[in-house]
Amino acid sequence: MTRTLFGRLFLHATAVLLVFLAVGALVTDRYLTRWEEGRLRFRLESIARAVAVTLPARPGELQARVTEVSRTTGVRLSVVAPDGGVLADSHRDPVHMDNHAGRPEIAAARTGAVGTSVRRSATLGEEMLYVAVPGEPVVRAALPLREVRQLLGEIRRRVLLAAVPAVLAALALAFLLSRALTRRFEAMRRFAARTAAGEFDARLPVGGADELADLERDLLALRDALRDEVAGLSRERERLEALIRHLPDGIVVLDAEHRVLRANPAARRVLRLSGAPEGTPGAEVFRHPDLLRALDACRNGAKEPPGPVALDWPDPPCRLLVRMVPLPDEAGRPGVLVVLRDVTRRHELERMRTDFIANLGHELRTPLTAIRGAAETLQDAAQGDPEAGQRFLDTIHRNALRLESLLEDVSHLARIEDGAAPHETAPLDARAPVRRVVELFRTEAERAGVDLRCEVPSGEVCLVSDADKVESVLVNLLQNAVRYTPEGGKVIASVAAAAGEVVFAVADTGIGIPADEIPRVTERFYRVDPARSRATGGTGLGLSIVKHLVEILGGTLRIHSRPGHGTRVFVTLPARPAPGTHKG
Repeated sequence: MTRTLFGRLFLHATAVLLVFLAVGALVTDRYLTRWEEGRLRFRLESIARAVAVTLPARPGELQARVTEVSRTTGVRLSVVAPDGGVLADSHRDPVHMDNHAGRPEIAAARTGAVGTSVRRSATLGEEMLYVAVPGEPVVRAALPLREVRQLLGEIRRRVLLAAVPAVLAALALAFLLSRALTRRFEAMRRFAARTAAGEFDARLPVGGADELADLERDLLALRDALRDEVAGLSRERERLEALIRHLPDGIVVLDAEHRVLRANPAARRVLRLSGAPEGTPGAEVFRHPDLLRALDACRNGAKEPPGPVALDWPDPPCRLLVRMVPLPDEAGRPGVLVVLRDVTRRHELERMRTDFIANLGHELRTPLTAIRGAAETLQDAAQGDPEAGQRFLDTIHRNALRLESLLEDVSHLARIEDGAAPHETAPLDARAPVRRVVELFRTEAERAGVDLRCEVPSGEVCLVSDADKVESVLVNLLQNAVRYTPEGGKVIASVAAAAGEVVFAVADTGIGIPADEIPRVTERFYRVDPARSRATGGTGLGLSIVKHLVEILGGTLRIHSRPGHGTRVFVTLPARPAPGTHKG
């Protein structure tokens, strides 16, 4: 009971009540005792004075007088001579009584004052109240205090009997007040507990206008403020969770023991984390020595966070840029925030840019060298030889055309990659661009001794696409097919409709492409046979242009080839563009 607020309040109220009653009873008892003893002293003094003024002169009459007064008043009377001898006593024979000169009340009366004393009587054997009045002789009156004690006992009993119902009523009132207070405190406690548990719809009645009512109103205001704050934090947390969840960069948070607290989907994908990675040691998650060294630097409390770590991640193969930042937790313990950025595309673009510049320089150097050599030779030695001069002029013209073709292809590819090339879709018959491109290369094929054919269905092949881009794709494919097919070979361009798609195909019986080279033939300036490519005037950009154009048109490019058995290239385009396709 004492461990509850109600028990403590009730016990405190009971203790205060009991202390108040005890102090009140003690004060009252002392007051009544002094009051009763004073009343008795006044009575005894009055009787003693009355007797003193009426004392007879003869000793025999003196004894009879005190005996008569004692019988009438019930008071013991004694007459004491100035030397302390007892002249008369209402209860004993004076002859057998001791000298009373040393009695306190007698000694006080002999000095002229009223003497008072409370002591046990040696003659009667009980406690007595003595009052002596001055005079010659001294008259002393006495009463046993037994009656006083009995009277006080009766008064105490009556007071106690009257106090019991008052005490019970006071205890009942203390019980009710304590219960009312504790119920309000208990309601506030339950309200605070429910609010702390997130139940912001909890109700708390407000009663009265006292301090507890103010506290109840303050708790309600605190609940409302906390609800708004939690709602704001929840919205902020949801936004942060959505941001982290959809970030392309991997995010991993480690605690003070460098165990995983959380990892977003991008990090799980890169680090191959299955299930719930929370609690996994960081050393098991980051399995690269460079990352482990950076993690150790953060663990050892480095003043400056380690710089970003660039590395090739094995599974899945990618290029990562990893940054680690100290991130203390709620308790201030050192944790680590790890950011994993996949820079594979950027790294690849940097490599492609470097390769492009190197390849472009190499491609430009060959015709420029030929032009410069022919021009210098023509200038120095061929002025008198018309045939040699014409031969050198042909070399200059051929390489100038090659430079023009190269720069045109580079410019075309750049416009395609930047999205600058116009993209306009319109309905067309897919057979028409095939026929036009075949006729465009007919003369070149005949010169090379290549049998160029066009195989299209008799019925219309409906296609909604960009006719110019479709024709550019076919131009590059047929150009490669004719150039890389030896004399006596065959090139076939065809088109067919199939299940909402249109398939263009260019097949040749040329030199073919090794299987391991096929994935790279769409790279800029990549050639399977560089010597033959330059001899035929190829720039190495045709299939790269085809790849980008097909992607713009929403199609797919497939290449099948075997060395010595020719190559087949399939371009599959949707018969109708997907909803939302850009129309320039």
